Amino acid sequence: MSPLVLIVDDEASNLESLAKIFEREGWRVALARSGPAALDALRKERASVVVTDVMMPGMSGDELLRAVKTLAPETEVVLMTAYGTVETAVAAMKDGAYDFITKPVKRHAIVKSVRQALEKASLVAENRALKARLAELAPGIGGLVGDAPPFRAVLETLRQVAPTSATVLLVGESGTGKELAARLVHDLSTRARGPFVPINCAAIPESLLESELFGHEKGAFTGASSRKEGRFERAHGGTLFLDEVGEMSPGVQVKLLRFLQDGVLERVGGTEPVRVDVRVVAATNKDLTAEAKAGRFREDLFYRLDVVSVRLPPLRARREDVLALASFFLRRVADGLPKRVTGFSPAAAAALERYPWPGNVRELQHAVERAVILTRTEILDVPDLPDAIRADTASAESPAGAGSAPGAAIVIPLGTPMEEVERLVIRRTLEQTKGDKNLAAQLLGIAARTIYRKLERDEEGRLLPGAEREE
Repeated sequence: MSPLVLIVDDEASNLESLAKIFEREGWRVALARSGPAALDALRKERASVVVTDVMMPGMSGDELLRAVKTLAPETEVVLMTAYGTVETAVAAMKDGAYDFITKPVKRHAIVKSVRQALEKASLVAENRALKARLAELAPGIGGLVGDAPPFRAVLETLRQVAPTSATVLLVGESGTGKELAARLVHDLSTRARGPFVPINCAAIPESLLESELFGHEKGAFTGASSRKEGRFERAHGGTLFLDEVGEMSPGVQVKLLRFLQDGVLERVGGTEPVRVDVRVVAATNKDLTAEAKAGRFREDLFYRLDVVSVRLPPLRARREDVLALASFFLRRVADGLPKRVTGFSPAAAAALERYPWPGNVRELQHAVERAVILTRTEILDVPDLPDAIRADTASAESPAGAGSAPGAAIVIPLGTPMEEVERLVIRRTLEQTKGDKNLAAQLLGIAARTIYRKLERDEEGRLLPGAEREE
C-alpha cells in the first residue's frame, strides 16, 4: 500500500492543488480543513507525512505540529507559510517539524520535501519493527541463548550484518545453532516478512539436489510430469539457507555461483533464465578454505559465499552458558506438560557444566528434553540425565584410591541453599568413603550423629545413600 499524506489547509483551492500533485507521485492523499479535523483523520489512519498550512483559524499549524508529535510521534510534519522567517523556521524544527516551506509553494520543492520526509518515516518504521522483532525473540534471541564473550561477539556480528544484503557464511561444528543463526539474520533483516527457506544439502541425494534447488521443467527427466519451482524460487523476496553447503557436487556449485553473480537461474531442462530476488545464507562444518585448496570446492564460489563469515563457538568453549541454555530448554518443554518441573539439583547442574558436549547445543537440548519428559520429580537430578552424562559424572567422581578420592571437588552453583549444600557435601563424602559414616564424619570434622540427622531424608522425603540407620 502506498504511503498516506495528510494535507491540512483552510483554503479548498490549496487542498485540491496539492492533492493533484501528490496523487501524480503515486501517494495516497487525505484532506482536512482544520487542525481538529486533521487530528480526527490521524486517529482513524496514521499518515506517514502531514503537510499543513501555518496560518489557520482556531488551531494554527504550529499548534497542530505539537499535537501531531504527541498523538503520532512517528509522523513527519511539513509546514507551509507565506510569513516565514528564520526564527519561525528554527522554532518549528525544534518542535519536531521535518521541513518548513515558504509560499507560494513550488511543485518541485514540496514534492522533494515530502519525498524525503516519507523516506525518513519509512526508515524510522523499519527500525522500530526490527527492534520489536528483537524484543519478541528475547530472552534468548531466537533460541540463541548465552552471555559468554565469544557468543556475545557472534550475536553482535549477526545483528550488524542482518539489515544488509550481504551473503553470510556460518561456520561451526554440528549442533552449534547455525540454522538458528540463519533465522536470526532473516528475522532482523528487511526481508523478515518474506519466506525463510532452509535446505540441507547433505540430506538430499546428489542427483536430486539440483532440481530441488533450481526447479525443473516438465519432461526434464523421468518422472518430471510437470514444472516444479525450486527452493530458490520459493524463497523469492526472502532468505534461502543452504546448510552443509560444502557437500554440493561440482555441477551444482557452478549453478549456485552463477546465481550469486547475477541473480539468475535456469530450471533443470529449461533454457529461459529466471530472475529471483533471494538473499543466501550458507553454513558448513567443514573448512572450506582447505576444501577449495584440495579442489573439492570451487574457490570462486567460496569467495562469493564468504562475504561475511561468522564462526559459531562450540558449547565447550562457552561453558558458562550451559545452565542458561539448559534452563531455557527446560522451561520450553515443561510449559507444555501437565506435570511441574522447575529446575536442576546442584549435582545435576554440576554434571551438565562438567560434560564436554561433543554434540554441542543440540545434544544439550535433547538431553534436557528427555530428562524433563521422563522425570517423576519436580527437580531434575543426575539419575534423570542421559547415560553419557551420568557416566561422565561417575568417572569424574570415582575414587583415586581405596576409600577416598584425594583432591575430589564438588561444583555448587551460586544461590544453592545452605541446607542443600550441607546435604550435598555429606552425601558426596559418603560416596567417597563407600558409606563409612565414621570415616566421613572424621573427614568432615563432625559427629557421626550429625550425618544421621542431616541425611535422614532429602528434600523429596527419600533416604539418601549411606543415610540408613544401622540396626
